[in-house]
This record gives sequence, structure tokens and C-alpha cells, in this order.
Amino acid sequence: MEQRPLGKTGLTVSALGYGAGNVGGLMVRGTDEQQVAAVKRALDAGITYFDTAPLYGNGQSEQHLGAVLTELGAWGQVRVGTKVRLTGNDLRDPAAAVKKSITESLQRLGHDSVDLLQLHNTIRATTDASNSGIGGDDLAAAADAIQAVVKEGMAGHAGFTGVGETEPLHAAVRSGRFETMQSYFNAINPSAGHAGASGGAQDMAGVIDVAAAAGLGVIAIRVMAGGAMTGQEARAPLASPGLGPALVPGNTMEFDISKAAWRDTLARELGLESALELSLRLVISHPGVSTALVGYSDIEQLESAIRWAERGALSADQVQRVLEAASS
Repeated sequence: MEQRPLGKTGLTVSALGYGAGNVGGLMVRGTDEQQVAAVKRALDAGITYFDTAPLYGNGQSEQHLGAVLTELGAWGQVRVGTKVRLTGNDLRDPAAAVKKSITESLQRLGHDSVDLLQLHNTIRATTDASNSGIGGDDLAAAADAIQAVVKEGMAGHAGFTGVGETEPLHAAVRSGRFETMQSYFNAINPSAGHAGASGGAQDMAGVIDVAAAAGLGVIAIRVMAGGAMTGQEARAPLASPGLGPALVPGNTMEFDISKAAWRDTLARELGLESALELSLRLVISHPGVSTALVGYSDIEQLESAIRWAERGALSADQVQRVLEAASS
């Protein structure tokens, strides 16, 4: 598995990451045996970045991931990122809220620190606490609070989830307050990596290029569009039954499923297995992407993602075909 620098953090991470979230569900609702087998296979394949958060299964993801990494004696082989989401009440004292959140995360993980702590709020021009949106002075205060726990050694680096309003996202990247960004990026809406190719949804205006220029590591998320890239409404047994409101305006589950069939046709024209392979390999083709997160429901999905990631980047011509589809 290819290992890439995580921006200027000094860390390296695998081009394919391990998403331990609620969407795939394996690290939330799987059995102990399934979770151990999947993480062991990921480690054997060279996957070194693992992503979790307190909100995933109300702490179950962190608890299960920490237990498996401990059982396998794997903490020294991996990089682990978790998150903190601040409520309106938290914004009255963000330093205390961030400290409390990371303390509880470390207790669930059974470890004394994580490599990365990321702000998990939507980025906006002004704060909209009712929709977990944060901006302006509140965003600066939240970033300072995360930096404070980094200085304490509870986390190695500070990052944020790059969803929200496009211009404020770009401003957060350029602020110098963060070292990494999670970025929504897939074959239906690749505009984070290719400005203008938004597929009819929000245009992220090439924010990954802005991040790369600023030295931020980029963690691509929703690489499979939350499962919509299969082109089917049916969900795997352990997957979340639904995704709720669209993470990016315009990219609802229904919209993405409707677009996935054309991506699947294109994938087969290009000699690939499916739209899933097309999307993953499109994402890792971007030089600004450090790691592409995939959330797994079972070990078969993991095996497929490993196989596709090991095939590497798409050709320039293949990338162009995807961008043409997303721009039409």
C-alpha cells in the first residue's frame, strides 16, 4: 500500500484509509470477531490511517477501535484521528468542551493520545449552532482550543472537517490554524479536487488544491458517496439505514444514486470493475490527497477497496472522462 505524507505534519498515512464510522457500520455494529479480522487484514495490507469520532455509535466506534488495536498490539503501527463537535452551549467555553471531549475519547480508545483531533462542525461564515455550523470568532476559538490540547500532548495535530460554505472553507484552509482537512470528494461531485466539476451540487471550487498549497494534509471523505455509488438503495446489513440530510448541498442519497448508474457505465468503458473502483481511484489520483477514507460494512468491501487502491491512480485520460461526466 502506498504511503503518503499527511501535509506538513511529518506523519505518513496510507493512500487508502480505514473509516470506522457509522455509515459503513462494521466498527459500530459488527461482532468482535468481525472487527478484529477486518483491522488485522487492513494492517496486513499496509493501511495505516484509522478514522473515528465520538458521534459514531455514541462512542462505540472509538471503544471498539481502541480495543481491537490494543488486542492486536497495533498502536505503534497506525495513525488514529478522532473528532470533536461543539454545540451552541460548548461555544460559551470551547476550551473546556474540547478538553472534555478528547479526554472522554481517549478513555474510550484506551490510549493516552491520538495523532489527529479534528473539528467536526460545518464551516460557515457565521455561527449557526442549531445546524452545528461554526464561523467567525467561534471558529477561531475552537481552533485555539484544539491547539491547546495538542500542546498538552493529548493529540498530535489539529484538523477540521471541510464541509460547509465554500468561501469560509477556503478561508479556514488559509487561516494557518489547522494542519489537515477532511474533504468531500468522489466521482459524482469531484469539485473539491477539480473546481467546477460539481455534478450539479455544491462546487467546492478546488479546495484541495488550496489546502495542498497551504501545506495541509487532505483526508478524502464520502469517497463512495455514503454507499450511493453502488447505484442501489439497498444497504449492507451493518450499514446505517440512511444518511439523513445531505452532507453537501445537492448531494442527497437519491440524487447520488441517480448519477451512479452513469458512473458505473463509464467505469466499465474504462476497463474498471465498477463505479466504486472508479471513484476510489479518481480520489487517490489527486496529488493533494493524503488518504482516501472508505467506511466498511464487511471484510469483502475491505478486500475490494484494497484491490482497487493497489491498482493506483487513474490515467490522465480516465480522470478527464470522469470530470466531463461531472460537468455535464
